[in-house]
Amino acid sequence: MAQSESNKAKDVPKPKRTFTTEFFVGLFTILTLLCAAYLAVGLGGLNINASKYYTVHAEFDNISGLTSGASVEIAGVKVGDVTEIQLEKSEGDKPASYAIVSMKIKNEVKLLDDDIVSIRTKGIIGDKYVKLSRGSSDIIVGDGEYLSETESVIDIEDLIGKFVHNFGSEDEDE
Repeated sequence: MAQSESNKAKDVPKPKRTFTTEFFVGLFTILTLLCAAYLAVGLGGLNINASKYYTVHAEFDNISGLTSGASVEIAGVKVGDVTEIQLEKSEGDKPASYAIVSMKIKNEVKLLDDDIVSIRTKGIIGDKYVKLSRGSSDIIVGDGEYLSETESVIDIEDLIGKFVHNFGSEDEDE
C-alpha cells in the first residue's frame, strides 16, 4: 500500500508556475524604495562621488549674500560649489576680521595660484556666486590650499552711503 501511494504522488502533476500579483507588488515595492532612496540622497546633498572634487579656500573681507551651495564658475561654466563659509579663528586679543570660503572644484579643472577669486551677482534677483578669473602662473593649487587673490562683494549700501556723504560734504563747503 505504501508503494501505491508513492506511485500516485509521482503521477500527480505539479502546478504550473506563473507570475502572480504578489510578485508584481514586490517588484513595485522594491522599485519604489530605490527611487525614494535616490531622491533622499539627492535632496540631502550627499555626494557619493566625492573623489571627483578637491577643496580650495579663499579669504574675503566681505561676502555679503554668499551662501553655501553657491556655484563656482570660470567663464560662465560651473566648475564647483561653495561648501563652507566661516569666520577666521580669533587668536589671542586679535578679533576675526575676514571670512574663509571653502570651495569644491572638479578634479579636471586646475586652478593656478594667481587666479582671481571674486564674488559676483547673477541675474536680476541678485543671487551671489564665485567667479574665478584665470591668472598666468604655472603653479597649480592643490587640495586644501588657499587662493590669495580675492575681490570682495561690492556692497550697494556702502556705495550709496559714500555717495551721500561725499555729496553732502561738497554742499557744506560752498
